[in-house]
Amino acid sequence: EDPTIVPDTVKSLHEVTSENETSTEFTTSRPCLTSEGKIWPASAAIHPDAYFCSKFSKKRVATLIAEQCLGPDDGKMLDIWVLTRIDHWDHDQECTVCLTDKCLLLIGLSFITEKIQSVKRVPLNAVHTMRMGNLVSARLSLLPPRPYGAVQLIWGPITSTKWTVMWNPMSKDVPTAVFHHHPCYYSIKPLESMELFDCDNMASRLREILEIYAVQPSHEDIVLHARFNPFNVFYNQSSLGFCKDRNGVNF
Repeated sequence: EDPTIVPDTVKSLHEVTSENETSTEFTTSRPCLTSEGKIWPASAAIHPDAYFCSKFSKKRVATLIAEQCLGPDDGKMLDIWVLTRIDHWDHDQECTVCLTDKCLLLIGLSFITEKIQSVKRVPLNAVHTMRMGNLVSARLSLLPPRPYGAVQLIWGPITSTKWTVMWNPMSKDVPTAVFHHHPCYYSIKPLESMELFDCDNMASRLREILEIYAVQPSHEDIVLHARFNPFNVFYNQSSLGFCKDRNGVNF
């Protein structure tokens, strides 16, 4: 049993809300956003202590980014978040997002070593689509459904992306990113920087700055194109994409 999940009271992010519901039936039977204009949350609650990022303040994360990867050509830092990124193979990854007045930096930051391991720079003027809506599994998908919402950004032609890129689970060249709240957003106790883990907070800031580039968010389902991945369930349920204390083993 995952010790980070409160037993018998809530479901984890990867549990189906009903045995008889498919992902398509669940997501298309409701509006794309809640009545407050936010993405649909998961029915989850967690003990945050196992996640190393829960011990970081927003100021500390910003300092690490400024010291290790923010260059003069990146522009002025506007805001930062630590979110869940769902990649093109349906893997959940801890992603530190830095918004500047010129670009969006998608950062792989180890909250164990405090070292930045990877950076993907996306110029804001390259983003042509911002989508907010329910997550929908691809037709004939064998992967677990995700009964909650997300935010998708697209900055290139997905349909013409080489199949060698799409079929490579390690590829960083797929021109899209799908985000949901970080698990710490569902913390059962207050954290110092709760807004750090809030995907809606990021969406609100992005909506404002992308208006400059005539990009308006669309409200529609977000299709996850991965159909089969035997490693997926173990990877996501074990939170292997996140920096965690796993009973004394940290990775």
